[in-house]
Amino acid sequence: MIITPELAYPIVNRLKSSVDYNINIMNEDGIIVASRDGNRLHEIHMGALEVIKTKNEIVIYPENEEKYLGSKSGVNLPVEFQGKVIGVIGITGHPEEVWKFAQILKVTVEVMIGQMELNNQLQYQNKMVDNWIKDFVHPTIVNIEKLKSGAMHLNIELRQEATIFLVKFEDLNYISTNLKDNMSFQHERDERNNKIRASVSNIAFSAFIDGTSCLVAVYSMKRNSYLTVAKSIINLFPTLKTKINIGVGNGYRGIEGYRRSYLEANNSLQLLNKFPKKENIAHISEWGIKQIINHVSNDILKSIYEQYLTNDKKFTDEQKQTIEQLINSNLNMKITADKLHIHRNTLIYRLEAIAKKTGLDPKSFQDLIIIHFLMTIEHLVDQ
Repeated sequence: MIITPELAYPIVNRLKSSVDYNINIMNEDGIIVASRDGNRLHEIHMGALEVIKTKNEIVIYPENEEKYLGSKSGVNLPVEFQGKVIGVIGITGHPEEVWKFAQILKVTVEVMIGQMELNNQLQYQNKMVDNWIKDFVHPTIVNIEKLKSGAMHLNIELRQEATIFLVKFEDLNYISTNLKDNMSFQHERDERNNKIRASVSNIAFSAFIDGTSCLVAVYSMKRNSYLTVAKSIINLFPTLKTKINIGVGNGYRGIEGYRRSYLEANNSLQLLNKFPKKENIAHISEWGIKQIINHVSNDILKSIYEQYLTNDKKFTDEQKQTIEQLINSNLNMKITADKLHIHRNTLIYRLEAIAKKTGLDPKSFQDLIIIHFLMTIEHLVDQ
């Protein structure tokens, strides 16, 4: 740890409102790097040099100021960090008046420096995690051995099963050429990531992978507990005016498994944007055949769709609702009619209209699957 002006000035600035005396902070070379008296900056403080040499405090009385060039009467104490003297804290005034203040300031400064060093270490650790995750989510270039080595240094337990959550914050979808605005948004991302890390149990790693999406990996989850975790993340941000979408993958082990979970979560998030759900949370297992369709090009989907329907014969909202309920009711006509609050004959009429439009019989299981497939294509292509 080296005491620099950048480190020392905020300390003096914070303390000056509590202490009426002049405060100086000197580095390991005895140079004043921060002071309430700006005229003394960059001077060599001979008293500080003596403190650094002897590792003991130096008390300077008015009558012996001349003994220490560049010094004034006061108390100068060593600033220690991890058992090493890294600088000196000095307070100007008659020693009998400032001695107690000097002792308190010494402890205060050492605590503040320790906290700053801890913050620096955390920032460095977070930066390492951010860089590792960027390599981890790269769409094409994946160096498994490098990722394994990085995981070991970051204490990521690859032998443990982990589930990937992708948390998308719509309000962070902001691009600006203004440096101040970009720094403000980056600070907000860091704050949200830190909040998630502090609140969600068993996090393996987390970081924003782009401007809006935060990747959160959680160790050893029960099959259906993903909903509890996802809701707890959303509940951390009750004042946001825009929605939070969360896509979730399955739990796997190892780098390859974690990447598979990430790809599933990403696929689930894409589908959630196309097929919104009430809770804005979706696990990959909920999508069924839709997750396959999501990877098929629009040209191929249109080609399949046009074998049965044309743009002027699209499904109505009523027909879509009827087909969805028929599937949910396992083709039971009575249950379907009851759920839709219509007469059975009305249901039959609706199904006959769909059959006439598509050439497919919705009362047939195989044809019903194709109809549902066409409805999904229609939704995707329209978007």
